Amino acid sequence: MIPLRWALFFALLFSASFLTAQCNNDHRQNKNGGILVTDFTITGTQAISATDLARITGEMIGSCYDEDSEEMEERLRALFQDHGYFQVEVKSLRFKARDPLGVPKPVTLEGDVSEGPQYRLGEVSFVNNHAFPNEQLRQQFPIKRHGLVERSKVAAGLESLRKLYGTRGYIDFIAVPNTQLSSNGIMNLTIESEEGPQYHMGKLDIVAEKEAAAWLRAEWKLPEGAVYDQAYINEYLTAVRDLLPANFTRANIQTILNCPDALIHVRLIVDPAQVTSKSQPKNVPCEGRDKPPSVRNPQEGK
Repeated sequence: MIPLRWALFFALLFSASFLTAQCNNDHRQNKNGGILVTDFTITGTQAISATDLARITGEMIGSCYDEDSEEMEERLRALFQDHGYFQVEVKSLRFKARDPLGVPKPVTLEGDVSEGPQYRLGEVSFVNNHAFPNEQLRQQFPIKRHGLVERSKVAAGLESLRKLYGTRGYIDFIAVPNTQLSSNGIMNLTIESEEGPQYHMGKLDIVAEKEAAAWLRAEWKLPEGAVYDQAYINEYLTAVRDLLPANFTRANIQTILNCPDALIHVRLIVDPAQVTSKSQPKNVPCEGRDKPPSVRNPQEGK
């Protein structure tokens, strides 16, 4: 069993917003050494078609990035992996400035890449899952058997798993993907589940005037003690939008985690003037779960 790059475990970080970088103000002001890719040449590939290669270079041409060679190499790897080349090796990536004083600085890129074999999906299996059956988990991955393995679709599947588990109260859920790569270009994917505790709804606290709080509380349909649904807050906000101030946003809602008791307390701050320092709730993490899953050290999962 060959573990997929930990970069794939954090594949959600490399979504469309990661791969397509517009020229924002920081790049224009050159705060981060911003570069504008004006041309991109890749050499060293063996089997990839000219069409796919043009699509990969085209994804980066015309976009702005920070001048960070490691980040740019990871972006390039991600693009090849989105075409099924999961063992791609970026041997070198060189920047050539066309105008060193430009803001952002226009550059041409030259990459030496060995793409390796292209993979199609074999079996997707799940281990250590108890809350949902294998069939339901498999439906979260938008790749058919023998379909091209695209990194973005694997990422979408992992994100769908997270959302699915969140509807059943497993907000600490972690999916650890592992792969078995065969010599005939087939990738078998095994998803190891770390479900964590199942959380239930704790107390609902509404910081608002008495009458407004009563109206808002009456519309809350997730009773104390019910299995917590991570998607419910957005549904609730849609239902009560007319009862809330115009400047009320998702940021005005606090979710307070009590891991030892597996409870989630929810706090709506409708009237910030009524918030006091003494009334600020605090998370109570469990031992070993003091970091959100998205920033856990990869070594902790081994």
